[in-house]
Amino acid sequence: MGISLEIFSLYRLAQEDANCSHYLLLKVEQAAFSNADAGEYNYVVEVADRIREALIEVYRAEQLANECAEFHVVTLIGELQNAPIGEELHQEHGRFYLDLWVAETRFGHPWVVLGTAEDEEAFWQQVEEDEDFARLGALRPAAKLRAFFLTEMDIWRSRYGHRVKDWRS
Repeated sequence: MGISLEIFSLYRLAQEDANCSHYLLLKVEQAAFSNADAGEYNYVVEVADRIREALIEVYRAEQLANECAEFHVVTLIGELQNAPIGEELHQEHGRFYLDLWVAETRFGHPWVVLGTAEDEEAFWQQVEEDEDFARLGALRPAAKLRAFFLTEMDIWRSRYGHRVKDWRS
């Protein structure tokens, strides 16, 4: 049985000609699936992808449009399929900016280690204390960037206000 996963995806939205970049961090849960059923796996991956696409559109329409109205190309910077460092990233709802540390791993793109910490040294200390992160082989140095954070629950908050608590219930 494939377990359900919270997947953190970091995107860069940029206008190359205008030297304009914005970062977006998404938290989406990928449902559990039967390992014996490739169709079921493909389905849960597709659902998670569609939720990410919807969140990117929510960000473009409700946040980015107020900051920079021009068209931006979306690029996946990295993905973490593990619990990140930092309490802010464990919240049910996002819709806020945060300072994020991001490090590549020995596995290459798109795999990253990311999280929030007071400074880079505090980030690396937490990375080194975590067995899961140790297996990923995070590479120094980490980059610090400011990202807007959204979770899949923010889609429902965007469309229906606070009336919907959890669409999976």
